[in-house]
Amino acid sequence: MYKIFLSITLTVFCKYTESKIIPDVQGVRPCPEYKHDFDFSNLDYDYDDDGYLTVNGNFTFLRDIASPYPAYFHSEQMERGEWRRALIERSVPDFCAVLQSPTEIWYPITRYLNKKACPYKAGFVGTIDHVRYKFPFTISPQFLGEWRLFMEQRDSRKDPKPFACLILYFSVIEI
Repeated sequence: MYKIFLSITLTVFCKYTESKIIPDVQGVRPCPEYKHDFDFSNLDYDYDDDGYLTVNGNFTFLRDIASPYPAYFHSEQMERGEWRRALIERSVPDFCAVLQSPTEIWYPITRYLNKKACPYKAGFVGTIDHVRYKFPFTISPQFLGEWRLFMEQRDSRKDPKPFACLILYFSVIEI
């Protein structure tokens, strides 16, 4: 079902352009008023002229992570000075089960982890050493602007509020 949704979304919302439009990652920070399970503050994000994102550094698990680990992702885009709900939304019943799946958007990064599967103990440090990442599809100019992607630990069908939450801040820019 997800692959069908992604195909339709890409067909409808993404078109090929001459210029390169990329997400410029500013960092990952905890959501206000929620605990967080990971510390990504020691990761650096850089782009080269070809549009490849290079991720470098390490991140730390702040608590034990075991299967099932429900995850809910949703986005907001800044419009006229206000954050508004946006296109990206996905519920993953068990993030541990798909952590190393080659069809997932995070796989180009997670495949380099020195431990490949849950459970992870609090204090585990994942190292990412100059991993180059090419965004998997072309982004339409209509998505230019400021974005934030929420990564919540919860089953969106059962849990009204997240147990833990992080926000990935990024801008969609033209280079």
